[in-house]
Amino acid sequence: MATTTNSENIFEGLKTPRNVTQYSLFRGVTDFTNLAQFNLFETGYPELIVCRIPKYLETLAATNSSYKSLIDNYKHILEYEFRGLDGLENITTDSSDLNNGINTLQVITKVNRQGSSQFSMRYNEKSGSIFNRFHELFLTGIKDARTQVKTYHGLIESGAITDPGYEYETFDLLYFVTDNTKRLIEQAVFITCAQLTNAELQIYNVEKGTYEWKEIGVEMNGFPISNPQVTAKAQEYLNWILSTFEFREPKFKYNSVTNLTDVSSR
Repeated sequence: MATTTNSENIFEGLKTPRNVTQYSLFRGVTDFTNLAQFNLFETGYPELIVCRIPKYLETLAATNSSYKSLIDNYKHILEYEFRGLDGLENITTDSSDLNNGINTLQVITKVNRQGSSQFSMRYNEKSGSIFNRFHELFLTGIKDARTQVKTYHGLIESGAITDPGYEYETFDLLYFVTDNTKRLIEQAVFITCAQLTNAELQIYNVEKGTYEWKEIGVEMNGFPISNPQVTAKAQEYLNWILSTFEFREPKFKYNSVTNLTDVSSR
């Protein structure tokens, strides 16, 4: 059964903008000495939370320690080395003509919000090929590439999963962008029913004597959702991040400094 909220504000939980109606802004002489009227959106503060990995991979991890290490590492890097996401689309409209035979007026007859789309993220592949191995594991478990049979890498045959279906094969990701204080949310998007779409084996096309790191794409098809419920969850995760990680360098305990030899032992 669907649940509802009591909020009538579709932007509840997002950062409240300043009231700038008291300022003249760019009309007349611009008062650059009054900076309170200029409070611009600043990019560069994204976060990604992996809320759920495919259920069949969770089951696989419980049966194979090598797969568990791969899956745990992949999930950790996906969150902790996240640099940004591409794939969000604008709200658009379709219009129809009101026509009296002489003049035409266009009026909105449909508002379009993004449905299932492809989202992409960029990472540097690790030695040991964590990304490519995970992507290959995920994709070939859904369908064996030579036979197109769904196997879940033996979980169906063994009876560990007896009723396979799409619900075993998708990720849930929470993506949100904060302001530059890292405390208030500008936008939050829940990307659900997400599936990886490729494994970039082409990075192994190399030439002897060419030494470079390889950037790899994490591309997923998914369905984006934005509403106050999503924003509230994003704020919960943001509060956890703020309480767990240090964002003030003077208070940060660098590992090499912490482990310095005690002067009394010299």
